[in-house]
Amino acid sequence: MPEVALPPSDPTELFFAPDLEVDLSDFESTSSGLYVQDVSIGDGPVARRTSRVWIEYIGWLPDGTVFDGNLGGEPYAIRLGGNEVIRGWNEGIMGMRRGGVRRLVVRPRLAYGSSRRGRIPAGSTLVFHIELVDVD
Repeated sequence: MPEVALPPSDPTELFFAPDLEVDLSDFESTSSGLYVQDVSIGDGPVARRTSRVWIEYIGWLPDGTVFDGNLGGEPYAIRLGGNEVIRGWNEGIMGMRRGGVRRLVVRPRLAYGSSRRGRIPAGSTLVFHIELVDVD
């Protein structure tokens, strides 16, 4: 089986579909390379490293293809800081306040790396819209 070339792992080298409205200069870049943009801050409790949180989200590939989401549906419950979700979510949801909305651009090493995951091709950078519904 021939080796498949992976897309660039640096989000600054990618083209994002115009509908995603991703301008990385509007995002804060963390030391791990996660891009975070607060759309609205929220006014409830803060999600901490081991918090249980309930979120609504939608996830896109850089070309604008939706690969997953529950926006407007039943909130998804996770505990931060463990292995329940990708590293980009553990890092990117921490610090959010209940009622807040955040956008994340997650490079492959903070997501699924060089592995294919369902409809997500190997080596994919992912874009998320996350709404923090509740924090415990």
